[in-house]
Amino acid sequence: MGSSQKLGIVRVYALVFGIAYLAVAALEVGLKIFGSGTLSAGGQIILKVTPVQNAIHWAVGLVVLRSFFAGTPTAKAVARGVGLVFLPVSGLGIFARTFTGNLLGFHGPLPWSYNVVHIATMAAALFAGFAAEAAYRSRRTPQSPPSMASRQAG
Repeated sequence: MGSSQKLGIVRVYALVFGIAYLAVAALEVGLKIFGSGTLSAGGQIILKVTPVQNAIHWAVGLVVLRSFFAGTPTAKAVARGVGLVFLPVSGLGIFARTFTGNLLGFHGPLPWSYNVVHIATMAAALFAGFAAEAAYRSRRTPQSPPSMASRQAG
């Protein structure tokens, strides 16, 4: 099986996060059609539909999921890109919540639930794109061939 067909950590990331972002985008559409457009818990906004956020969720989900099917090199490149884009997005969401909220269509501070998701997306994408291979390379030790003595004993 070629390296682009292995289901390594980079492709698992692409599959899981691609499906997750598409599911969130679909949930947002459902909230808009069948509900108030907002999902809250304990007075805290968990998910609020804005056209900008919904478009971003669809785009990220489709690009990341497509990279799963394109193979490991593409999934790695996409993970790196997503991670690097979500790095400033996460920083802005934490340190400039109102600016970021307004930019993304919230008309106020970005809800903390989005910051948590953005940070998780950034961390997973950066790990998958830059560190996964190195982290798991050290765990893979090549199997040494059996010695002549063990072959003769068997």
